[in-house]
Amino acid sequence: METLRRVSYCLFVLVVLGAGLVSAAPARADIGPKPSMTFRFEYEIPRTAITSGQQIECKQADCADGEPLAEIGPQGFQCDSDSCESQAYGYAEYHRLIITFADGVTRESNVFATMGSGGDFVVTVTQDELRVERDATARTWFQQLREAIGCVPGWGLTLIIETLVAGLFVATLGMPRALLGVVPVASLVTLPVVWFVFPLLRLPWLAGVGIAESFAVVCEGGIIGAFTHRMLSLRRIALLSLVMNGVSFLIGLTLGWPF
Repeated sequence: METLRRVSYCLFVLVVLGAGLVSAAPARADIGPKPSMTFRFEYEIPRTAITSGQQIECKQADCADGEPLAEIGPQGFQCDSDSCESQAYGYAEYHRLIITFADGVTRESNVFATMGSGGDFVVTVTQDELRVERDATARTWFQQLREAIGCVPGWGLTLIIETLVAGLFVATLGMPRALLGVVPVASLVTLPVVWFVFPLLRLPWLAGVGIAESFAVVCEGGIIGAFTHRMLSLRRIALLSLVMNGVSFLIGLTLGWPF
């Protein structure tokens, strides 16, 4: 009973802490690499502003099974008056754009393929349709490297969140203080795999997120167990790893960060 009360107290503190982070952070923060697409528009007609749009994701080459890109956490499709962009946990192989313009016309694009990856595209607007092609002025490797370096703050924040969770377990459940050194090491090992390797597998977003988070729980639990196997039971190690990754993921999802 005493252990249950301590776990409940620990979870309550985590919820309060998470709520504070949510209220203090910007709603569209973007930390953590994920596939993305940018769309630059050129016109064969008088320029007209974009008012809304959808990115259709398809498994079939003719896009007969197409569905709009789901709006989940940081994943989604957005447009301003003259450009659009999307981010995703993982893309389908084929895509189509449906864009509504200020002239009152809704235009659809050709089906274009990325085989599950992101990219930069130029969209040519004609009287009745859109033509999507790869952008010859796409991001260079240096720009992509700079974007990856920009993820360092998210990496650091994830380490802080998971270390705070470990600290609460140490304080409330009497776990060894060695956890406060082991947990950051475990996160440093798993985060690059979750952020950089799993997106390359081109899995459907739900499966990709589930498998990546399961990997993080198992891998971090294994690392913690390797350092503390004589001090902690497997059940406590599993509980700690599950709560750490669950809290960091839920806070990240709420804020729009893919931890």
